[in-house]
Amino acid sequence: MQKPASTDLLEIVAKSEPIGRKLRAIERTQWPVQFSHVIDPAQAFLVAAIASKVQNTIWVLCPSVHSQELLYESLLTWQPNALFLPEAEFAAVENILPDPEIAAERLALLTQLEREQAPRLIVATRASLDQAAPRRGALQTALIQLRHGANEKMERILEQLTGAGYERVAQVTTRGQFAVRGGIVDLYSWQAPLPTRLEFFGDQIESLREFDIDSQTSVRDLRFADILLGAADDQGATVRDYIGRDHLKIAIEPEECFNADIQISAGWTEWGPEDFSGAFQDCEIGAFAIGDLMLAEAKRAQFAARLREWRANKAKIIIYFQTEGEIERFREIMDEKETLDSVDLVEGTLARGFCFPAANLVVLSAAELFGRLAAHGRRRLRRIERHRAQIDFSELTEGDFVVHLEHGIGRFWGLQRVGKDEVLSIERVPLCWCRKKIAASQLAWRREVDTCQEKRRSIHFRLCRQNARASGRAADPSRPCICSRQQMANRI
Repeated sequence: MQKPASTDLLEIVAKSEPIGRKLRAIERTQWPVQFSHVIDPAQAFLVAAIASKVQNTIWVLCPSVHSQELLYESLLTWQPNALFLPEAEFAAVENILPDPEIAAERLALLTQLEREQAPRLIVATRASLDQAAPRRGALQTALIQLRHGANEKMERILEQLTGAGYERVAQVTTRGQFAVRGGIVDLYSWQAPLPTRLEFFGDQIESLREFDIDSQTSVRDLRFADILLGAADDQGATVRDYIGRDHLKIAIEPEECFNADIQISAGWTEWGPEDFSGAFQDCEIGAFAIGDLMLAEAKRAQFAARLREWRANKAKIIIYFQTEGEIERFREIMDEKETLDSVDLVEGTLARGFCFPAANLVVLSAAELFGRLAAHGRRRLRRIERHRAQIDFSELTEGDFVVHLEHGIGRFWGLQRVGKDEVLSIERVPLCWCRKKIAASQLAWRREVDTCQEKRRSIHFRLCRQNARASGRAADPSRPCICSRQQMANRI
């Protein structure tokens, strides 16, 4: 079954008469351009369609942090290079500092805006536009770039770091620190997601790579690294100052007094008679509780009948799944092959589906069909991955069930050597019992909760308790037990 490219779906919608008419209004700068009757799940898709036709930097402004996160996670399915600007945290309690991860994300995005002239798609909240930020030009002035193989004197770099207020320590543990061991310099820049390790051979940077803050081992090689020497505490401007004259603002569910070039709303916000020709609607596939699609024959029959109805109308049908494992599991559940004829099963994050009658398009979400929320947002996973507690994987024995965050359920069959690499051998179940080897450095695991076997439940809970002790949280057997990719590779 051939997977449609994201650009193909966006093109289908852009060519429809109601959307095409408004895209031409955007080209002619006939502001404001208003899109009405766009339900929440379809708003990210419409933003992606607009961005695919506009060669300007676009600011997507959401009414709240929650709506921002939901829209961003879905938007990545069609615009994987979209950027997320988190709101600055202000201490609600005296002497409590804001989250350094959020501060670093903000600095990294604003630095990218200053350095690169290419069009960007940025998802923010309306409130964040008036929050403090470094003055325009300050980040660019304070930035230095270190390149692999470049001639740089280590003493000069250390002087720059010290002069910029970086703290010299024995081992780097947080941003604003650096450590020196012989010809090796570890430093953690204010805006960087991970610390950087430089190895010098004379006056040449022989090695440049990121490393894990917990294990202190390398994660990946870098061609260059940006180091912010100042301006991290500069609060002389606001985020609004970074919006250029040629940038476009898209307001999601706009307020009456908010000025935006493009407005997207679930209700009717335009002048004149109400028009539903460009409406994005709910698919009305019914409510599915957890397990309904897998266990209830009537629910499967109901869904299969709906698919046949759409196919009879020659609709283009796409279903988005969180992982490849979910796709294969869905094929097993819908065991009648003709049921899925002309239905595209693709990977992507989508909480709920929608229909666009003007283009005869049906977009569904597996999360909705399986009666659960879309799992693990990608942005949140990237943050969690940097702060995971280490788990003792020696408790895995051959034959144990494991769940890979991307590949689904499998059975662990120990270690094997493939070429120069030592890998975990995982058997995908129950899909033809085909052994799938996945490199250990690319793994993130949680222990399978087995409701039938008390032994597996107790092991899972013990691992969760270990996580809880390390993070200070109460133990929760339903939470995923995950180790970082590098920690997994080191342990093997």
